[in-house]
Amino acid sequence: MIFKYVIAVIRPDVLKEVEVRLGPHVRGMMVTKVMGSGGYTNFMARDLQTEHVKIEIFAEELMVDGIVRTIMETAHSDIPGAGIVAVLPMERFLHVRTGSEAFPDDAH
Repeated sequence: MIFKYVIAVIRPDVLKEVEVRLGPHVRGMMVTKVMGSGGYTNFMARDLQTEHVKIEIFAEELMVDGIVRTIMETAHSDIPGAGIVAVLPMERFLHVRTGSEAFPDDAH
C-alpha cells in the first residue's frame, strides 16, 4: 500500500466544517494552530502574520484526491489568505512503541 502525507493550512473559522466533511473518509488527523504570512499579509497586525490552523493527515493514496477535494471545496473563499493544501510522498511510517513498520489501518 502507498500512503501520502496531506497538509492543509486553512482559516480557523472553517475547521469544524472541514472536520465534519472529512469524518467519514479520514481515520485520524492532527490539527495545530499556526501563525505565518505568505501570499497574503495582514497589514493590520503588528507582526504582519495571520492565524490559521494546520491539518495533517496520513492517507492511503487512493483516498487522497477525495480528501484534497473535500478540503478545497469546504475551505474555499475569495478572500486572500484562504489557505493552501500540499500532498507529499511518505517514505516510512513507524510505530514509536514497537519500532516496527506500520500503516494507519494497523491495530497497533
